[in-house]
Formats: sequence, structure tokens, C-alpha cells
Amino acid sequence: MSSIPRADPDLRVRLDACAPLVGTVLTLGDVALTELAAAPMDLVWVDLEHGALDVADVQRMAIACRAAETAILVRVPTSAADRLAAILDVGIDGVVVPRIESEAQAREAVATLRYPPAGSRGYGPRRAGAYGRQPRTDSRLACLAQIETAAGVGAARDIAAVDGIDALVLGPADLSFDLGVALQLDAPDVRAAAAAVAVAAKDASKPLVVAGSQDVLIRLGLANGQASVLVCSVDVRVYATALDRIADEARTALTAARAPA
Repeated sequence: MSSIPRADPDLRVRLDACAPLVGTVLTLGDVALTELAAAPMDLVWVDLEHGALDVADVQRMAIACRAAETAILVRVPTSAADRLAAILDVGIDGVVVPRIESEAQAREAVATLRYPPAGSRGYGPRRAGAYGRQPRTDSRLACLAQIETAAGVGAARDIAAVDGIDALVLGPADLSFDLGVALQLDAPDVRAAAAAVAVAAKDASKPLVVAGSQDVLIRLGLANGQASVLVCSVDVRVYATALDRIADEARTALTAARAPA
């Protein structure tokens, strides 16, 4: 098992420092698999936008991540997602909000994570507050704004400047669709948009998160110093790739062993 030095257990502190962090995306709700996948990572994000998961799954996965000493984020469908309050109360470290396209949307997203008077979050003595044993009113949940449209790229500087936005997340796949060059991540328009988001994050002294396969990170030229947080692949692709390789190697070995001398 990898041993990862974590200078501070608070994810927001590490994001504020633009510390180099590595994570992955989780879509399978099994507790043991969550602990296994989280162990070598600095962070994971549980995908409620595309994954078939619910609040109960998130709580179990949050407990598994605590065992692995790994920060857990949840990508919500929107900042006004159904049952958002319950998601926050299961005890997570932050949220990833997709398709942020304006300063106003960024401010709204931040407000949903803060208790009044700073925001609109409702109070509930659940796991996030040690089941009422350690009530907290100074919510420290991280808020990551995902930029994945041309409108979001155009507003990236304003979004990054919002107090409470802790990082910008580049979503290259959806961005390529919005730019009319679906999955052509080498396209000049995609590269230019990615560079603009990187500059916006840098000018605001906030980390840039890039999510995608290793190939995506390299092809966009963001793996060499421009991004401080890399969210690499997704659990199902990691498992599928490993199993495909194992099966191919085993078939090759069997075929070679049965070949005439």
C-alpha cells in the first residue's frame, strides 16, 4: 500500500496551499472497494452526477474513506441538487459542482455549503457533526467549481475570484462537446480553453484540478506544473483496464504453453 504524507488533514488547507494532490472518481458503492481505491489517493470524489449512487451509499463510502485517511468529495448534479442537505450531513470534505458558468452560480454554490448568515445550509446533528456530539456552525466544506462549457471558460476569472471557491476543475470531455469538437482533446479550441482556465486559477492563487485519464492530462499539456490536482480516471475504468490486461496476459500464456514444441 502506498504511504502518502498528508501535511494537514483539512482538505481546504491543502487546496489553499496548492499542494500536489492525486485522486480518482468513485461510482461503485461497495465499502471495501471504496477503502481499497481510496488508500493510495489524497482524495476521491463520489459521482452523483453520472453514478447510480444515493445518499446512503455516500455515507458508507465516507466512513470507508475515513478508514483510509483519504479526503472525500461528492460531485453533485447541481448546487440545488435534491437531498443536498443530507449529502452534506453524512460527513464529507467538500463538493464538486458541475457546469458553473457565472460568478452568480459560483456564489450560489458556496452559499449552499455555509450556515447562516454566511449561507443557506440547514443544520442537522448528523455524522458531519459527530452525531450531535461536536456541533459545528463553521462549515469547512471545500467547494470546487467545474468548468466544462465555453460560457464557464469565459467567466473563469470571475468564478475563481469568488470567496469560498477553493479550486477550478477542468472537465475536458464535456468542454470538447460544448466547443463542437467532441472528444477531440487535441483540438486547438480545447487547448486554448484549458489554458484560459489554468491562467484564471493561477491569477486567483487557486489550484487547478484536471480530471480525466492519464492520456488526457498529457495531451492537454497540463500534467507538467499547470495543474496541482490530478483526478485520474474512474473506478470502473481502472478495474476494467486491469482485468482486461490480466485476461489478455493469461490467454497469451496459455496459448504459448499449448503450442507444439
